[in-house]
Amino acid sequence: MRTVDVLRMAWGQIIRRKVVTLLCMAGLAIGCAALIIALNVGKSVQTYTEKTLNENYRMDEITVSPNEGISSGGGGRKTGASSSGFDRGALTPRKLEVIRNLPHVVSVAPMLKLDYMEMVTSDGRSSGVEVIGTELASLRDFGFRFAQGAPSEMNGAAVVNYGATYGLVDPKVIQQMQEKLSEDPYNDELLQQFMDLMSAPADLYQNQIQFKSPDPADMTKMRTSTSLRVMGVLKLQEGTNANNAMYDKKVYVSLDTARMLQDQLQNSETGSAGSGRLNSALVKVEDKKYVAQVEQQIQRLTLRTESNLFQEKAMSEQLDLYRKAAMGIGLFVMMLASLSIIVAMIMSTHQRRKQIGVMKVLGANLWQIREMFIVEAALLGLLGGTVGIVIAFLAVDQVNALLASQMMSREGGPMTVVIELSTLPAGMVFAVVVGVLAGIYPAISASRTNALRVIKSA
Repeated sequence: MRTVDVLRMAWGQIIRRKVVTLLCMAGLAIGCAALIIALNVGKSVQTYTEKTLNENYRMDEITVSPNEGISSGGGGRKTGASSSGFDRGALTPRKLEVIRNLPHVVSVAPMLKLDYMEMVTSDGRSSGVEVIGTELASLRDFGFRFAQGAPSEMNGAAVVNYGATYGLVDPKVIQQMQEKLSEDPYNDELLQQFMDLMSAPADLYQNQIQFKSPDPADMTKMRTSTSLRVMGVLKLQEGTNANNAMYDKKVYVSLDTARMLQDQLQNSETGSAGSGRLNSALVKVEDKKYVAQVEQQIQRLTLRTESNLFQEKAMSEQLDLYRKAAMGIGLFVMMLASLSIIVAMIMSTHQRRKQIGVMKVLGANLWQIREMFIVEAALLGLLGGTVGIVIAFLAVDQVNALLASQMMSREGGPMTVVIELSTLPAGMVFAVVVGVLAGIYPAISASRTNALRVIKSA
């Protein structure tokens, strides 16, 4: 019997038994759709999570800090290690130079963080800011973009971030408004005026600013720094909420300017200002896959490192659980579908005993009879897989519409589930394989039919 004849007979049986065919196809279609959706939802969630982690946590960056538990020893004496710039546990310029030359390191930004200070503009407005000394030219390497101006390493140059341009108000006006609010705390108009003042942007580009800080010798007095000029204003970083960014106020200056401010405002005669040591440093790596390797090399310099790889690992473990659960649901539905095919094929075997008997009398062998039933089961799997692909696309459209309505307010937009074409053959093959496996037992049972007994009883 030719293959074409087997296909024709199997297809004829599928068309003739419409109800049984629809029931078998429904189970296979739902199972195939569940499998395709499970594969693509897992991939889409992973892609969206990686994007969110990269935007919020900078997965390719390492924060380096001194190892405070290790000292260079020797009290106030300079040991050979300290004089060479390799003080044990300290973050020194010499160690930064070693880090810059490590494989896969793209950029290094030294950080000398000062205490929070009061920033005062030339027209008397003020706001609390964090002052950070760094190499201003390296800001662009770490994702900072300039809305105005450009970095400058000259002494007295400053770069302010997006938040530092907000909340600059006259202290007397704030004091008067706070007094009014203390007398009438439920006055919505006053509260709105206060919020408007704090959220009003200021144009700081090319303006002069000064910093004020309490005198360490007499906390009732204030020290004032020399004037600095704002040479650059940073844009709002991509993926950052604008309302939250208004309260993140930072001013970046060169390392020399930062040490000058320490001397002027904090009486820093020793420590980082005097020795050239730093609080921390940011290290940008070529790709996040090299982060662990670079961390190990930096730790050999007796420094502490911190990255966000643990965030990705924790998220990956959680996604694996979701993916396994979705795959389990798909496999369970496929098992139910295979049972329906087995039952339907066994019923078909019983109903077609006379046909099987006639085929055997005419010379059909066991394999040809089994082949007819297996091909029929495979065709059911093929039809079910095709319908399952259509169901998967329709279901994903509904899922995306739901995600869009629930995640509309999220920064970076809602997550979108995308069906990759590479997963469609997998779903189709799985449906056909399930159909074939489910048809094996009925095929064997049909091949064992006693032809003479069937013909006599007909």
